[in-house]
Amino acid sequence: MQTGDPFKILGLQPGASPDEIRRAYRKLAKKYHPDRNPSAAAADQFIAIQSAYEQLLHPESIIDNTAVEQKYRARQQQYDRDLEAYKQRRAAAREKLRQQKQQEEAYKIAYLQQLKTGKIGLWHRAVAYFGLLLFAVLWLDFFLPERQQPIITDAYGIHSYGSVDNHLVQLFKSKDGRAFWVADYPSQKLPKTQLLKSIETPWLHQVKALTFHEGFYAYRTPVHFSFYWAQVWISFLLLLPIVAWYFASADIIFVAGSFVSRYAIFGLQLWLLISENRWIHLLSLGHL
Repeated sequence: MQTGDPFKILGLQPGASPDEIRRAYRKLAKKYHPDRNPSAAAADQFIAIQSAYEQLLHPESIIDNTAVEQKYRARQQQYDRDLEAYKQRRAAAREKLRQQKQQEEAYKIAYLQQLKTGKIGLWHRAVAYFGLLLFAVLWLDFFLPERQQPIITDAYGIHSYGSVDNHLVQLFKSKDGRAFWVADYPSQKLPKTQLLKSIETPWLHQVKALTFHEGFYAYRTPVHFSFYWAQVWISFLLLLPIVAWYFASADIIFVAGSFVSRYAIFGLQLWLLISENRWIHLLSLGHL
């Protein structure tokens, strides 16, 4: 194959030494080798460099460079085919991922629509609005003036148990069937006290503490492990359904929030109303 002036191709002056030819060849071969430079022009240039090198250092071995050219052109063609196949696989994978995301999004939107418009949505809204009502009742009851109710001792415990902040509590039961964990006072001494009363919220009759007289002194001892004791945290749980409803979106957070609202929070509401006859207190505005 004719390659032109071999010295010019290698960037050398005529009469360059064999060492100069080898150095120029190595430098250019690194630059234009198909493994380093995949362009078609680089492949042609590399073939010319290879031919020029052979002409200058091994002129007796040059018969025909067609085989060399075909070899590198075949390598370049194979590289182009592999590159095109890779691009097609990548495009197919991206399209598949796009369709999968589109299907997932459509499923989420359809499920969200079902939650908001079907029977499940009606259930969720009922739990949400009732939870909002109970939240308002609990906080209103929390700040209203407290009331005192006389109680009569039915039974008491003799064992002390640990509570928060190193308080010791003992169990005390009254004749009306209620039980209290009295803090920082031996419950077995309560039957001997005078004017024993429970301090309660005016609406739901939730016991805050016990008050009594011992001699000339009046005492007030708090009650632990009661609903009132934890009602601040429980009241915020009642807001979960309304929050999940108004911030609904097509994602797993709303789905989980709806499920928890319809079962866990609904169960909490039922327990709150049934225990200690709170539903009667709620409907009677605290008169019963």
